[in-house]
Parts: sequence; structure tokens; C-alpha cells
Amino acid sequence: MTPEQRRTILVTRRLREAAGYLELGLVDQALQCLEIEDLGPWEGPVSMFKGQILASQGRYLDAAAAFERAAQVFPPPHDRLAWYTLSQCLRQAGDTVRAIQVLGRARGAYPRQYFFPTGGEV
Repeated sequence: MTPEQRRTILVTRRLREAAGYLELGLVDQALQCLEIEDLGPWEGPVSMFKGQILASQGRYLDAAAAFERAAQVFPPPHDRLAWYTLSQCLRQAGDTVRAIQVLGRARGAYPRQYFFPTGGEV
């Protein structure tokens, strides 16, 4: 079995565990399941899931960080949902100006370089 296959098995198992904990209302355990090192290509989906969990708890700034990471790793146009949810979290957290800017990115009004001028990282 290759390291990539092992990683895929580990991540999918942890995602299922986290989903199960969420069904039981055990949010902290669900978040612990998603603390995985070296996610590789799974970083975007796991970050989105973390963001959704955190936003459902009202932890909008923590959720915004997770959605921003997802937006960084998803290639366009697949990053738009991450930008949109990031915008919603920023709005809920009270950062209306940045929420509007990020919403523009979600709609495709601004190029990726506007947010990542140094080549992809903030």
C-alpha cells in the first residue's frame, strides 16, 4: 500500500468518525478527529468541514480561518464556496468591509492575485 493510499484511508476514516460525533452532538470530539497532520489533497475538504462545524457553534472567527485555508487550496472555480462561506463568517463576526471584499472574490469579481499577491499564500 502506498503512502497516498494510507493517507486516503486515514482521512476518510477520520471524516466518518467526525460525522458520527456530530450526529451525536459531540462537537469537540468531531473537531479532534479532524486534527490530522499531512492532509495532502484532503486539506481543502477537511478545512471546509472544520469551518462548517465551527460556524454552527457560533465560532465565526475560527470558522473564517478554516474557510480561508480552504479557499487557498481549492483551485478556481472550486474555491468559490469557500470564499462565500468565509464572507458569511466575517459578516457574522462583524468585519463587514472584509466580508464584502471576500464576497466579491466569491462572485469572481476580483482575481485570485488580489487576495494572494505573493503567489498563493497570505
